[in-house]
Amino acid sequence: MENALTTTHNLDFETALYFNYYRYRVGTCHGLWGVDKDYYYILAIKNEERHNGHLEDVFQWFEYSCKRDNYNLIILEIMNKDFYRHLIEKRGFVPLDKGGANVVKIFNKKAYRKLLEKRS
Repeated sequence: MENALTTTHNLDFETALYFNYYRYRVGTCHGLWGVDKDYYYILAIKNEERHNGHLEDVFQWFEYSCKRDNYNLIILEIMNKDFYRHLIEKRGFVPLDKGGANVVKIFNKKAYRKLLEKRS
């Protein structure tokens, strides 16, 4: 079966159920993700071979899915402050809280406003 998306490195998005979440693998990147009513969220991202560009393909897959489904993309509990800054400065994410641990990329403004209302 042909993919709906061709990423920069032509990588597949592989996924499997893992307790209440899903595991994913895109090239040398892997991690955990989930889905809620109006958003996809990423709980973990690990690239086993840094600087090979596979992280770009991970974002291409998630962003494609967000646009297709009209969902927002949230990355939770970011521990690496440089990665947090990179997401905001170079990838179009905005902070989701004052603690600097969660970010969101907005594809659905109405769902984003509802999310902010729930969090306050």
